[in-house]
Amino acid sequence: MTTFIDEVIEDLLKSELPLAETVVILPSKRAGSFFLKKLKEQLKDQVCFLPQAISIEELIEEISGLTAASQTQLQVELYHVYQNQFDGETPEAFLNFLGWGQTLLGDFNEIDRHLIPTDKFFDYLSAVKELNHWSTDSSSQFVSNYLLFWKSISTYYTNYKKHLEELGLGYQGMLYRKAVDNIVSFLNEDNQQYIFCGFNALNTAEQELIKSFLERSTTKIYWDIDPYFLNDNNHVTATFIKSYLKEWTGLKEKSLLLPKAKSSFNTSKIITATGISQNIGQIKYTGQLLSDFSKEELENTAVILGDEALLLPLLNSLPTSVKNLNVTMGLPLGQVAQAAFFESWFQLQINHKEQGYYYKDVLSLLDQQYTIFLLGDERKDLKKEITHKNLVFVKPDHLTENASKNYKLLFDFWNDKSSIALEQILNSIQQLKEVLLPQQNWLQLEFLHAFLELFTRLKNLNDSYPYLNNIKTLKQFYKDLLSQETLDFRGDPYQGLQIMGVLESRVLDFKNIIITSLNEGTFPSGKSQNSFIPFDLKIEYKLPTYREKDAIYAYHFFRLLQRAEHINLIYNNEAGGLNSGEKSRFLLQLATDPEANYKYVEQSASASVSLEPQTIKEIEKTPAIIEAIKKHAASGFSPSALTTYIRNPIDFYYKYVLGIKELDEVEDVIAHNTLGTVVHETLDTLYKPYLNTILSKEILEEMLSQINTEVKHQFELNYNAINIKTGKNLIIFNVAKQFVANFLNQELQTLNSGSEIVIKDLETKYVAQLNADICIKGTVDRVDQVNGVTRILDYKTGKVDTPQLAIKDWDELISDYDKQSKAFQVLCYALMISKKEPLPEHVEAGIISFKNLNKGFLKLTENKNSNITPELLETFETYLLKLINEILDSTIPFTEKEV
Repeated sequence: MTTFIDEVIEDLLKSELPLAETVVILPSKRAGSFFLKKLKEQLKDQVCFLPQAISIEELIEEISGLTAASQTQLQVELYHVYQNQFDGETPEAFLNFLGWGQTLLGDFNEIDRHLIPTDKFFDYLSAVKELNHWSTDSSSQFVSNYLLFWKSISTYYTNYKKHLEELGLGYQGMLYRKAVDNIVSFLNEDNQQYIFCGFNALNTAEQELIKSFLERSTTKIYWDIDPYFLNDNNHVTATFIKSYLKEWTGLKEKSLLLPKAKSSFNTSKIITATGISQNIGQIKYTGQLLSDFSKEELENTAVILGDEALLLPLLNSLPTSVKNLNVTMGLPLGQVAQAAFFESWFQLQINHKEQGYYYKDVLSLLDQQYTIFLLGDERKDLKKEITHKNLVFVKPDHLTENASKNYKLLFDFWNDKSSIALEQILNSIQQLKEVLLPQQNWLQLEFLHAFLELFTRLKNLNDSYPYLNNIKTLKQFYKDLLSQETLDFRGDPYQGLQIMGVLESRVLDFKNIIITSLNEGTFPSGKSQNSFIPFDLKIEYKLPTYREKDAIYAYHFFRLLQRAEHINLIYNNEAGGLNSGEKSRFLLQLATDPEANYKYVEQSASASVSLEPQTIKEIEKTPAIIEAIKKHAASGFSPSALTTYIRNPIDFYYKYVLGIKELDEVEDVIAHNTLGTVVHETLDTLYKPYLNTILSKEILEEMLSQINTEVKHQFELNYNAINIKTGKNLIIFNVAKQFVANFLNQELQTLNSGSEIVIKDLETKYVAQLNADICIKGTVDRVDQVNGVTRILDYKTGKVDTPQLAIKDWDELISDYDKQSKAFQVLCYALMISKKEPLPEHVEAGIISFKNLNKGFLKLTENKNSNITPELLETFETYLLKLINEILDSTIPFTEKEV
């Protein structure tokens, strides 16, 4: 395959230009290195000085005499000028400026790259902004500042350029404008031969510069455009090159269009377009395609990522056959997992309140890899303390008391000062370096070095300028910097599979091409315009819009296909969801071209999925399991353990046989079980002084007066009283008080109706022996006597209805959790009491449901009879033993139920 660079070199060598005095200008540095490699191959053993191969940006910088400043410095210097020139009352804070400063810089770039006369342009722009703004009789401060800013935009622009020039710096557009001003003097002092290769969409400054170079007889320009596109009046790929050939006088004589005559694009090649669901599907399919390539084919293969965010998934999906690899785009530092450490640390400090650090922020920081390196086992102790004490907010001084140096480093409060923050962060990086160096963890150290450079730059800026004056601003600026930083991959740029973005592919040709993410909105990128300049103003001044952007994408796409022989184009065919959309218009162009000689094949692909039937989990009872259950039976099954078995035997196995406990978690919002405990304990405390006492109106009124104090006390014991003063917890605190008050008021109504209540027992623990090997145990909330009838009560803060306490089928009682679990528990309590002492003649058992309190005491019934008789308990005991024997039966496995 003959590439564009091969054709340029062939013509260059034929022209007999002195190579040592020749400068080759290409769109990118990467293209320059490929050019020199190919030139060496064609020169073979010939000894000579090679030409200089540089990018257009390097040439512009040389001509302008200015140095291109980093985006970071450009933003800070722009804010510096904005603050000094602001005529209103209060300029925007730096944090707000970061939201629009980058867009303004982009517009300044466009204006200068296209050599727009700024005075008229800015007058026009400020008039448009004022016209677009709604009219009010008395403008607000915000509106006034907005209009003042656009009236002053010309002043900001002029002073900003002057300020940068004094520093010997410039943004890209400024360098272009300066280069146009300096081009005559530069050419007068320079005698080298210049060759321009592979350009397409030139801004006005580039056009003027190249025109000036073309005035020299020795200057040449090589266009990489297939005749098939050039001869098609409707194809957007050749839009720019055709306009230059038409408008520039004398250009045709100094131009060489490659390939020269015969089309390399419209040949008998096969172009395959494949629709696949979602981004990861595309990447997995790419890996599958690459696995079919031989080692020789991989040497001339490029994967072009339409969406560069898919780089990491692609690297993880490459087949083992890919031994050599060159990645041109770099790994975004923000995609490195270690970036989450600094994000979590910033969030911890920003969310700090008077009560301390929020527990979720502390736990998030403790789970980061860098924290594990710094703290080791210390972090586990803190996590245990937070969950054990239910600390929703953690005081910094509590965290750093008697702690290690690294512990204090992470949790000392920054006091909203960026200088303290940067010092602590840089110290932590130094500590991490000391941990990682002995381990020779080179990859981690590479990541760490990138973060060190980033935060050192921030510190230098903070030392020079007062704008990073709080943590929020520092974090935002850090995130802006992070989004621009990349980690370069090291490898031989000329060997193996090439992975690149669209722009890196300029001028380069490959035999095998795979392009991903060919969807509207991604490739091409669509109508997104990150600019303050209105569309009609851009049209008026011939500034590029989304139309020109589409033409640029079209050129890159079709140029890649020109000389390629095996082409795979991949797009997302998912109708909805993230990153979905219709397939790219470029695919439709390929499919519908009436003059196509190539074969266009469209197909869809999907992952092979084998659906396995869902199997119910079964666990056989080994002798060890039976032994564990017997120990449990001897110490006593609780009603809740038995109802867990009824609900799902697998849960019983995990919880009561294996002893697996639920993970302790901090309750930032009071949980239902905590609410239940508080209500139970409050009632127990209020009633305890009156055991075996006939309740009176005065006693209940005294209890009512103690509710607030006692509920608060119980929350102190069972939760954390500090956390019940605001939000949902305050509501739940009041719900708990209301539950207790409603119950006591109901008791008061019972007394007022002439009934007599005597409390016999409160929160009493019972153990009942069913046979020599089996016990049941539990705690009965309350036993009382109302008008001579003994009642066994169980409190429930949830809702319970009467049907749940009606026994209809004894087999259902030990098998249906939803319908009969409440009746089962109440019968267990009644049976335990009866085993301790004979029950009176008139006994009832049931539930007080605080969410159904208007129904009063919900009684257990069988055939509408609520009296607990010995016969009833005898029947229940038979079925209870049947259930327990099933649990102990080694032939019956623990079988999962659908819950």
